[in-house]
Amino acid sequence: MWFPVTMQGSQQRQPPQRHHGITSPISLAAPKETECLLTQKLVETLKPFGVFEEEEKLQRRI
Repeated sequence: MWFPVTMQGSQQRQPPQRHHGITSPISLAAPKETECLLTQKLVETLKPFGVFEEEEKLQRRI
């Protein structure tokens, strides 16, 4: 069962943030520096396998 949370004092209830898709995002926090580095390493690892679209094709599709 769901019970609404009530705010007391100077805290005010803010409207929920909008999101796209069926479910809400896991986190709205910005990525940490280590996460950015790991993503960069993953991209560099995958590039030789040709899993990314070429820039020219990407621009044509957009």
